Amino acid sequence: MGAILQKLVIPMPDIRTLPALEARIIMSLRLAIVAHKTDQDCRSRLAERLGSRLAATRLLIVVETVGFAWPESFKTGCPCSPETTPDEILFLNMIRLAAIGNLPAYNALICEMIDDSARERIFHDIRNFTAAYLNT
Repeated sequence: MGAILQKLVIPMPDIRTLPALEARIIMSLRLAIVAHKTDQDCRSRLAERLGSRLAATRLLIVVETVGFAWPESFKTGCPCSPETTPDEILFLNMIRLAAIGNLPAYNALICEMIDDSARERIFHDIRNFTAAYLNT
């Protein structure tokens, strides 16, 4: 089987197998998206998950920025589902690269989907989020 086809049949990781910091990010992302769709304020619940109100607010900024820049609908799993989606894993990879300041790898990851200015804005918003989240 070809390498590309092989990647297509590999299941996405179970959220329970991810490091706790990353699993909380995915669960918070899901909560933020559901709250946005239902016009609810989820900041206090996000703050509980992420450790601070600042981290919660900064995640909401990232979600909004990504929402405007993403070329298609961003697909997340149901809040109660342990299965992750390709978009959630891509989001985690973006966070991993931005958190360590690896702008070239981050750009390479999404350069075909997102234009330069939007990529830069998302990168800086993610950096602000990770600074707040990792320092709680």
